[in-house]
Amino acid sequence: MTLPVRDGTAYGEVRSPLDKAKLVPYLEANVAGFKGPLDIKQFGFGQSNPTYLLETPSKSYVLRRAPSGKLLSSTAHRVDREYLILERINNWNAKLPASKAALRVPVPEVYCLCEDREVAGAPFYVMDYLKGRIFTDVQLTTLAREERDAIWQGCVHALTLLHAVPVEQLELPKSFAPDIKAKPYFPRQVKSMLKVSASQGAAPVPEYPGGILGDIWGSKELVPYYESGSGRVAAADDAHGPSVVHGDYKLDNMIFHATEPRVIGILDWELCTVGSPLADLGNMTIPFNYPPLTEEEKATISKSGSQQMGLGGLPSSETGIPTRDDLEAWWVEGINAGYSAHGRTGTQWAYPIPNMPWVRSWMLFRLAIIMQGIAARAALGQASSASATVTRGGMDFFGRVAMGAKNEKQDSARL
Repeated sequence: MTLPVRDGTAYGEVRSPLDKAKLVPYLEANVAGFKGPLDIKQFGFGQSNPTYLLETPSKSYVLRRAPSGKLLSSTAHRVDREYLILERINNWNAKLPASKAALRVPVPEVYCLCEDREVAGAPFYVMDYLKGRIFTDVQLTTLAREERDAIWQGCVHALTLLHAVPVEQLELPKSFAPDIKAKPYFPRQVKSMLKVSASQGAAPVPEYPGGILGDIWGSKELVPYYESGSGRVAAADDAHGPSVVHGDYKLDNMIFHATEPRVIGILDWELCTVGSPLADLGNMTIPFNYPPLTEEEKATISKSGSQQMGLGGLPSSETGIPTRDDLEAWWVEGINAGYSAHGRTGTQWAYPIPNMPWVRSWMLFRLAIIMQGIAARAALGQASSASATVTRGGMDFFGRVAMGAKNEKQDSARL
């Protein structure tokens, strides 16, 4: 079985309608230069917040909205947080002198945030429409071999631009994220995500045992491992200082230039916060932590809405795809250069990166939680993807992969 390569830029019929009679007057009053008539389409790829293309005679925009109806978690689908971090990064980019233009973080411009549910049925924000390429196939099979390495380098480079930003210069409100010294990143993420997972596991699925979706495979052994190890990782991270954490940094959340291997926009900031940059690095490298999938595994995760395909062990000389070691080494080089360029005083990062084995396993389990959330939203009729179905396949697959990463023998220098 070959997994279908979905087009991340594709849009079509609107599955969750917007009321033009309410939306157009609001946008004309709150977005400078906005003028109807308005044509609305909905992007088809993605599982999180419904996202729409707004076309007017003079300009196109993107509207990103929280799902309507009752939500599983009060901390999920926070489009206000997405808007805030994008606004602050844009402001920070604008303040950089021309001599440091290359250090700007590639993000779309944002225009307004609306928290009045009467306008569109749920809070939303409007941002610039960036026309480019989104790669949903981590093997980049649509590209020539020589281009694939450059695309992955571009993905790593954009991540180092984000992680090098001095957090204090963004002037984020205290409510945006806890003080990482009082509440370190990984311990609080592990605690909050496991709480979300428990809520998702209680989603009603009458045909499953107990009538609910249930826990992720391996939870009884893995949960104590993550709880006991998170503090150790946090203590080591403290020497480097905090970074902005995207929260779901991966290849298909990047918009690349139409012809160059350069990221022009980082998307989907729903899980953004302040904390350890290793979380983003671990998330980006998820496909490199297990080998290519069997036909049965491809069918399993495809039905769960995931396009994550194993890249571990594939020879770069044949595929053009870099190795996990390449990506981590590029990140260390780039983040250290960024720290120096911004005058950050935190300890430079070393390669091999200490504590990455734990991080890799946790980020795989976190993906299992995300897959569990897709199934739970489908069970409640809240999925934004046109293809989402109720299935344990993805969540249990990534639970098993997380267990494999936990048990993987590591060189002592990397522990």
